[in-house]
Amino acid sequence: MRRRQGPTPVPQQAERAAAELERRLMPCPDLRQQSLAVAGRTAVIVWLEGLVDEQRLQIGLGAFAAGGRDAAQPGWWERLGLGQGRATAESRRGPVPGGRSPLLPMRSVRHMEAAVEAVLAGNAVAFLDGEPFATAWDVEKSPGRTIERPENEPTLQGPQEAFTENLGGNLALLRKRLKTPGFKAEPWEFGERSHTQAALLYIEGITKPELLDTVRRRLKYVHVDAVVDLNVVREYINDAPFSPFPTTEETERPERVVSSLLQGRVGLLIDGSPNCVMVPVTLPMLLNSPEDYYMRFALALPLRLLRHLMFWSAMLLPSLYVALLTYNQDLMPTPLLVSVAAQHTGIPFPTVIEALAMMVAFEALREAGTRLPRAVGQSVSIVGTLIIGDAAVRAGLVSPGMVIVVAATGVASFTLPALGLVQVTRLLQFLFVSVAALMGLYGVVLLAVATVGHLVSIRSCGIPYMSPLAPTVWSDMKDTVVRAPWWAMRQRPRQFEPLDSRRAKGRPGQRQKRWWAR
Repeated sequence: MRRRQGPTPVPQQAERAAAELERRLMPCPDLRQQSLAVAGRTAVIVWLEGLVDEQRLQIGLGAFAAGGRDAAQPGWWERLGLGQGRATAESRRGPVPGGRSPLLPMRSVRHMEAAVEAVLAGNAVAFLDGEPFATAWDVEKSPGRTIERPENEPTLQGPQEAFTENLGGNLALLRKRLKTPGFKAEPWEFGERSHTQAALLYIEGITKPELLDTVRRRLKYVHVDAVVDLNVVREYINDAPFSPFPTTEETERPERVVSSLLQGRVGLLIDGSPNCVMVPVTLPMLLNSPEDYYMRFALALPLRLLRHLMFWSAMLLPSLYVALLTYNQDLMPTPLLVSVAAQHTGIPFPTVIEALAMMVAFEALREAGTRLPRAVGQSVSIVGTLIIGDAAVRAGLVSPGMVIVVAATGVASFTLPALGLVQVTRLLQFLFVSVAALMGLYGVVLLAVATVGHLVSIRSCGIPYMSPLAPTVWSDMKDTVVRAPWWAMRQRPRQFEPLDSRRAKGRPGQRQKRWWAR
């Protein structure tokens, strides 16, 4: 039986240690190293090009070389506190006259495995002759894009900043909006090979501890080689994994994350992903748009009602059309029935085949528009739909009414703010059309009842998916189908059971009044 080897200590010869590190990483063309002579002793600094800030690295090299005799004395790093894996307050402040302390935050590394991980994380690792450990300099500067406007959740009003793929930058966007010590970013790491950094977000004193424990327990079961996207972790923590409905909310807008945290929810940011996952989530939340909160509350009511109507229309509209034309013609008004029947005269295919063919063609054009470059993608999807629909009607393959119904279904799905719901409606509309072709309107009603029953049975981290509609929580109705004015929403959502239920307490001993009551 092969014995498991322990960690390899750092050799006390700097060049040997650097050669060992290079051997473990080769072939690695972006590996760089710099040798320095410090008072007769050799020092070797190793880093990966492209992962470090070159300016900070050069400053660190100058400060290290300026250490002179102090840096060459045995135990110099130990006196800085690096022997215990930390830097002293003096070393963190920066260099002092004479170069007695390094400029950059650093930590000690006593094993080669830890040195390799530090280099891969964007640190510069320094080896010095005669020292049984190395130091990792914090000079990390990962490549990434700058802060841009939200692309998947655009709004005409409100903030225009979106998350990027940099975890530190995303946390800075949140801290800019939440200047409170209660905002916590708990560090996590996923991927046995990728070692992807993540942060569990919550507000201490508001978030329910049992909810935090539930999320932590699920995150501990994430065992993968690498995390290339947020969806890898999301599928591990999902409720109802075989349900098509999303039980987590994904957003790229920092202000939405702040608003969710203030409600008592929990967020998860992962390095390399420009989105944040929020749990728990309910179906009414997925039908709310960020712009609802950037306009007058009276104008948000009709828009929210429209989205609820469009959600069900995107699933049921083609199936209702097929059911009425195939089985339930008696439910249609006589003038409408005569007009629709005349349109179908000469169509060689049954209504269900006609509907499925048009739906597949529409989905193919929409998928093609998504995969093409943004400059031509929208043009291809819109022009292609018009050309194919008009050509199919002129050729007598499809009726004009079917083209209108399928186009209206596509427009209805585009009104939904959550991408997960859009994908669900695109999938379920095929199932509803198939049931309508087999059982007519009765099958559509039965499947709709089964869908509602499924929605009621789902939970997201212990919260009912249809809350506050089922079960009914009247105090939370202020921000469900309607949106009450901000001064009327003084309580946080009860469905999340926050520790602090009041949003703003005002001054002690004083009663807050509206301006018209003063």
